[in-house]
Amino acid sequence: MQDDDGRANDLPAEPQSYAALGDRVTGILEAAEQAAGEIQADARKLADDLEREARAEAERLKATLTADARRLRDEADEHARDMRLAVEAYATQHRRQAEEEGRTIVAEAEKQSTMMREAAEKMVRQVETDVRRRKDELRGEVRKLEQRRREALERLREIAAAVQDVLPSSDIEQDLRPERSGARSSN
Repeated sequence: MQDDDGRANDLPAEPQSYAALGDRVTGILEAAEQAAGEIQADARKLADDLEREARAEAERLKATLTADARRLRDEADEHARDMRLAVEAYATQHRRQAEEEGRTIVAEAEKQSTMMREAAEKMVRQVETDVRRRKDELRGEVRKLEQRRREALERLREIAAAVQDVLPSSDIEQDLRPERSGARSSN
């Protein structure tokens, strides 16, 4: 038979076919259970596939994140190494500058010390020369004074001899002799 829609009606029109209807419903139920089993099997298979894919994705994501973390750690290590090298270079540069300044200061101090020592030595030589010259001048003056004293003493002797010739017994020569310390105090 057919419906108003034009579909074939599978239901029997007669009561004798109730048993056939039960068989048919049982067949439909069995087919539905079989289809439900297949759907459940497909769903389990799909769930297993999704779980495998999720695990694979999780592993891939884990590997990616681990690689990213390693890369970031390597970059951080490299940056730290670069900073350490920069700091070491900076410290080395400043140490070299300080050493250079120290060498310059020491060289300048040595130069000034040398100049001062040379000036002092020159002054000492000049003073020694002046002392020798003055000593020589004083010796010359002492010689001149000694010479003048001898000459004066000689003249005084001549005068004393001339006065002795004029005066009878005076001991002028004794009086004109140079005095010695203590000789006069005893008189």
